[in-house]
Amino acid sequence: MKKLLHILVLSGLLLLCSCRIQQTIVPKHYNTLTQKAHITVQFDQHTYNTGSTIQLWRDEMIIMSVQPILGIELLRIEATPDGVILIDKFNRRYANVEYNLFGSKILRIKPSFKLIQKLLTASINQSNKTKNQYTLTINKRDISIEWAFSRREFDTLTTPKRINLNKYKQVSLREILPL
Repeated sequence: MKKLLHILVLSGLLLLCSCRIQQTIVPKHYNTLTQKAHITVQFDQHTYNTGSTIQLWRDEMIIMSVQPILGIELLRIEATPDGVILIDKFNRRYANVEYNLFGSKILRIKPSFKLIQKLLTASINQSNKTKNQYTLTINKRDISIEWAFSRREFDTLTTPKRINLNKYKQVSLREILPL
């Protein structure tokens, strides 16, 4: 279960930080976006499938909720212009991460809130379904992640609801995602 959680954290981060952006049609004026995503991760000859929900408040906040089992949220990722908070709800712990940590060592690009926002909105097209794939090599191991967005809704969200972190223990990123 712990290995699965690590892979889910990695897939969430890659989904938020991937550099593969497609040019497609996006509504010109919207303030919020809600969409479902299905994520498939291949790692060490194992395949993991999970669902997630992504909520986006333009230029303010992105919340990704990963629900691998019966819609139960085990991992939550909150991205703001300042950084990312990874919340491991299963083990009641969280880590604050700055965007520059994911720079050239893990990804080939410099992640930012604007880049994440473009990734999540650029995949919207007329057919309402887009598949994306990204392969990452860490410590000579290939991790392949494929995701597809579906069920998009614009301007239906109210103000962002952040998790109260008082009941969670703050840890380093390496404790949540040992790479």
